[in-house]
Amino acid sequence: MSTATQKTTAAAAAGAADAQKEESFNDSILPKYKVAGEISAKAIKAVIAAAAEGKTVLELCNIGDEVLEEETSAVYKGKSIAKGIAFPTTLSLNNVVCNYSPLPTDEEQITLKKGDVVKVQLGAYIDGLPAITAETFVVGADASSPVEGRAADAIKAALTAADVAIRVMKPGVLNTEVSKEIEAAIKQFDCKAVEGMQTNQFAKNEIDAKKKIVLNAEAGSKPDTVKLKENEIYGVDISVTTSAEGKTRSDDSKTTIYRKTNNTYLLKLQTSRKVLSEIQKKAATFPFSLKSLEDVRRARIGVQECAKHGLLTPFHVLEDSDKKAITAQVFFTVAVNAKGAIRITPAPTWANEENLKSTKQVTDDKIKALLSTAVRQTKKKNKPAALA
Repeated sequence: MSTATQKTTAAAAAGAADAQKEESFNDSILPKYKVAGEISAKAIKAVIAAAAEGKTVLELCNIGDEVLEEETSAVYKGKSIAKGIAFPTTLSLNNVVCNYSPLPTDEEQITLKKGDVVKVQLGAYIDGLPAITAETFVVGADASSPVEGRAADAIKAALTAADVAIRVMKPGVLNTEVSKEIEAAIKQFDCKAVEGMQTNQFAKNEIDAKKKIVLNAEAGSKPDTVKLKENEIYGVDISVTTSAEGKTRSDDSKTTIYRKTNNTYLLKLQTSRKVLSEIQKKAATFPFSLKSLEDVRRARIGVQECAKHGLLTPFHVLEDSDKKAITAQVFFTVAVNAKGAIRITPAPTWANEENLKSTKQVTDDKIKALLSTAVRQTKKKNKPAALA
């Protein structure tokens, strides 16, 4: 066989393999992601619908988790497919950025007040394929009493940045280019991306794969430059703040969400060993809340040694260092595709033009042009030839 023929045959084989991968992704993988995305959207709607002055954060977190568990158990019945919560429901208020999910044993339970800016984040998984989502709402606000001022600016900035992100995330685009476009969109509303927040590549049983898109990277920290590829899945996390620098601090005493690692260590404390044993039996590869364990008070103690020696990864409750800051978040799961990104989790529904009245708007011509384009390319149908 000639060299030219060999090259042609190899190219044809590679093309056939790529086509087979594409078919497999579209037929068996993407549908499961989308089911998980629909369940996550249903759960977040239930949380927002139940939210009102006087409701506790714990009550609302429980509602979100219950919907996730009920809805995942109702799909793909009779099949040996792992399914459940990919990220426990969290409600983070005002200057709190993320990961706040209280325990029933907490002495003080936070209740919602009118005007609180609330970030809800949660997620489901089907067959190990995760779909996580988050959106922001304001307690007591609606079309008749819309959000104004800096809260409206922050939420609008997050929404606009999300609209930009989904349009630029295409095969071959660098992660640093995506970061740059998102940060430029946020700046239009006189806001800033929360420092160091990451968009992570997702995979089966994984929400923290190799590739990252980092916003407002910390000084001296330069993320690896990578290209996005066809059919890669990302959890796009856009967290915005009204503070000047976007710096955060963590409150370890409030941390209640953890994730197992593959590390090993011989724990010294019996309490820690018992807690880890329960976690290994109950928890999947995704983050879990301590409230899912049998003895929450014991779990609080036991996870400390586990986390110290790398057996568990804590999801710290992050707060903007400026207590007066307002933070907003949009999180969506998306598949990279040459014809345009494929949404796995639906767009936010509460934050719309009627509920938000920001005085700021996009003035940058490049961003305006980008936002005017469609997310997905559609083939134009050929018009039938005119009859003679």
